[in-house]
Amino acid sequence: MYLAARWFPGHLTQMDRAECLDLLDRNEVGRVAFGDPAGPLVLPVNHVMVGERIVFRTAPRTVISNHVGTGSVSYQIDEFDTYTSSGWSVLARGTAEFVDGVWLKAHDVEPEPWTNGQRTLFVCITPTEITGRRVVPT
Repeated sequence: MYLAARWFPGHLTQMDRAECLDLLDRNEVGRVAFGDPAGPLVLPVNHVMVGERIVFRTAPRTVISNHVGTGSVSYQIDEFDTYTSSGWSVLARGTAEFVDGVWLKAHDVEPEPWTNGQRTLFVCITPTEITGRRVVPT
């Protein structure tokens, strides 16, 4: 892996908001990040998009549900190819709140969790900032 990066160096280019939103819409799995008393925490979830909002499900009394509404969150998706040293990363920062199923049905979406268990809470991240970078081989 290290040799591939040496043979195929890349450079970073900024992606515009529209490209970032397109990648968020076309991909299902990302990582939600926030700070808790023990320090930063990053957890994988699968999501759907409602306009520019990121929506996923969680269970009651989990570390994610306990954090909703208490501060800022980040959400990241990415894809990389170590052989060609190419890829991209999208980062959304904002706030998270609970939404109900009626709100989701009005938008004709409902995220389906990949994991077992009762995920009865819907979390909506409203980004205040969406940025992205692409690693392009040179």
